[in-house]
Amino acid sequence: MDRDSWQQVRRLFDAVCEFEPSQWQSELARRSIDPHVIAETLELLQAQTRDLGSARAPLEHLLTASMASELTEGDTVGPWRLCSRLASGGMGIVFRAERGDGLYVQDVAVKFLQGEPGPRVSERLAAERRILAGLQHPNIARLYDGGTTPGGHPYLVMEYIHGEPLDVYCARHKLDLRQRLDLFLKICSAVQAAHARLVLHCDLKPSNILVRADGEPVLLDFGVSRLLDGGDGQVRAQFFTPAYASPELQAGHAVGVASDVFSLGAVLAELLAGKRGRRGSSDAGKAVSPPGALAGADCTWARALRGDLDAIVVRAGALPPEQRYPSVEALAADVVRWQQHRPVQARGGGRGYRGGRWLRRNWRGVSMLLAVLLLAAWFVWRLAEAHRAAEREAKVAEQVSAFMVSMFEAADPRAKGLRGGESISAREVLERAATRIDEELDASPDVRARLKGTIGLAYRNSGDLVRAEPLMLEAAEAMAANGGDRNLDEAAKLFNLMAGSFANNRNGAEGTRLAQRALALLGKQPADSFRVAQSYNSLGLSQLSEQRYDAAEAAFRQALQRHELAGRDQFIGVTLDNLGMMYRRRGDLQASAAAFDRSTPMFRRMFGEMSYEFWSSNTERALMLLDRGDLDDAIATLEANLARAPKIFGEHSVYFISENNRLALALIRKGQFERARPYVATALRQSAQVMGEDSYNYSLMLETAAMLAAATGDTANAEADYRRMLATRAAAIGRDHPDTLDATLQLGLFLTRQGRAEGDALVQHAHQQWLARIPADSANGIRVRQGWAEWLLAKGRLDDAAATLAALQPVVASSPYAAINQKILQARLAESRGATTDAVAHWQQVVTSAEALYGKDSALTALWENTLVGAQKGLPAVH
Repeated sequence: MDRDSWQQVRRLFDAVCEFEPSQWQSELARRSIDPHVIAETLELLQAQTRDLGSARAPLEHLLTASMASELTEGDTVGPWRLCSRLASGGMGIVFRAERGDGLYVQDVAVKFLQGEPGPRVSERLAAERRILAGLQHPNIARLYDGGTTPGGHPYLVMEYIHGEPLDVYCARHKLDLRQRLDLFLKICSAVQAAHARLVLHCDLKPSNILVRADGEPVLLDFGVSRLLDGGDGQVRAQFFTPAYASPELQAGHAVGVASDVFSLGAVLAELLAGKRGRRGSSDAGKAVSPPGALAGADCTWARALRGDLDAIVVRAGALPPEQRYPSVEALAADVVRWQQHRPVQARGGGRGYRGGRWLRRNWRGVSMLLAVLLLAAWFVWRLAEAHRAAEREAKVAEQVSAFMVSMFEAADPRAKGLRGGESISAREVLERAATRIDEELDASPDVRARLKGTIGLAYRNSGDLVRAEPLMLEAAEAMAANGGDRNLDEAAKLFNLMAGSFANNRNGAEGTRLAQRALALLGKQPADSFRVAQSYNSLGLSQLSEQRYDAAEAAFRQALQRHELAGRDQFIGVTLDNLGMMYRRRGDLQASAAAFDRSTPMFRRMFGEMSYEFWSSNTERALMLLDRGDLDDAIATLEANLARAPKIFGEHSVYFISENNRLALALIRKGQFERARPYVATALRQSAQVMGEDSYNYSLMLETAAMLAAATGDTANAEADYRRMLATRAAAIGRDHPDTLDATLQLGLFLTRQGRAEGDALVQHAHQQWLARIPADSANGIRVRQGWAEWLLAKGRLDDAAATLAALQPVVASSPYAAINQKILQARLAESRGATTDAVAHWQQVVTSAEALYGKDSALTALWENTLVGAQKGLPAVH
């Protein structure tokens, strides 16, 4: 073996020789990865064990032979019955025992001490028992009884402690620094109490300190300690662990409280440094090292050890007794000083050190004083700013008020130019005000901007977005340019409102631009900012109108997070509604239902069923039920909402119109075409009157009318409605908007079903432009792909159609309607290939699914039943 290997073996031997032989292998493997060095060390350890065993075997045999022979489990010593052997070693044998006379139930530990039986031992034991029995402390294992066996061996009956050794408990429960120090102070209290009764321990170590399940430490083995008034000063018992024993105890000199202080210093070092602080046989007779130098990288509080705690340990573990703490109480007092951020005596620092401790101890008060001073200065500055802002706002408000009063004076019959009997409407007042702002009003830019914003909001609330948009936009830009917190907030508010209006009218690109402008103006705001939350909500609506589902979800999540932080239940519900609507359009009906399960009951509880909030949430929830295939529940919900709408909004409102259209759509899906017809007529008539036949809203009514006409075989009216729907959307929101591409696909497929080549270009355009912009597995993505498969079948491109349907198969289960349509397309593909048996099987699946979804009495179910019968007879399918 070379010199380097021998040095490794020597270090490993010193590190593990104190462990039990059963632990040698694992401890060596933990400290070295060299198998040859591990093998050499293990052989050396085993050789030492054999040598030492042969040398002391005769002595131990003489000391324990008689004891072991007379003590076995089940024997009785006094009133105690021995139950099981707990430990044996140099001190003797320890049994767990219980009362054998039946007077009461109690577990104890019976310790039989090694030693030559004789009268002097018995006398000394009796004397010690009298003193130790008086040690009454909650953290010291109590002595209950004692005596000698028939063979003359002394024994002690002590409290049986259910606990873990100190080091094991700290490691297993991952105690932090403060918890370890609190535990150490309890240990010090117990040792100090024993010292007050003139009893030393002389074998303080982690294994002699058990920690119960409630976190209380208990000291063991005071029964083999020495007494302070021993007189002769000689060692009465050589029972101690060299690694933790003081130098004077190991040398056999007279010992006092300083000896226990040394042992406590060694225990404290190990507590603070963890495994790296464990003392071994090589540390015997050495001073205790500072834990800050011992702690490893895994010790999270290593930095806190340097300085005061290192000094406390070094003083407690000094070699000369006179350099240690004079008492355990003094050691504990220094630990408490560290906990209270007071100067510790072991450190002996100067003014700078004491001043630093004072600041650390009083940091709250110092910080509060500085904060008060800073707050006072800031308050004075803000007071002056607020005063100037208030004067400015008062002036603006006064001018705005005066202008608005002058506008409404136009309704006074005595006003100049107004003829008798002539009246003026609110809209005319707004128009005159909008004209006069720039022409007649000589006011500051803030006043003009504020007035334009107010008039623009009035136009918006009356539904005149054409007039509202330029006024609101000009006002927002002017206030953003003028600056100031109030102006920037008002500008962001206007941008935000306009973004929502554009989103609702399917101009998501402009809505996105305005919402992002609002967020840029607001800048860094508190985490629960209402204005920022609303801007994210408008951004989400704008992205949703463009069918950008991931971006919309991210924006809604930002809004929801801010509303939840502020506890704004109403707006939490609104954002959940928007998320539910987004998930529904994306095709994630489970997530959509979860959102509405939270929001709809919340609005019912907060506002009641006759509120706009509940009505709106319940409507979106009904659409989720419709898409999920819960047709009866959806129809019942929409009927109840339609009955509420006139009472909440009046019959001439977009809400009443839209609810008629939604109920008609649900009835058409159910196959109840005649029930749907009056609702379609009402929606078309009212939308034309209220929104205009050139509006996007009117195109939604045309879409439902076209679906009804097509379902009932009225192909002429169906084609006319489909064409008007497409033309209206192209003019209102642009030819490339996703909703316009949806209309293009519907018209194209309708014409294809009629065998007209005109539909080819429409289907191809919708497939190419729309599918590239949306997730392929979303609800609309599935619709586009199934429409493409239908067109491929119509054109005889059977292999392409089959490939398209195969790619769709894993995702169609998300919608019951898509699942049925998939089976219909597969049946038609089989028919086109002449696979009659497969076609009949597919049509049978269609009928089964239709009965489950629409009901056996539905016109749609009847249609597919007829188709199935025709397939069975070899007749062509109904399209």
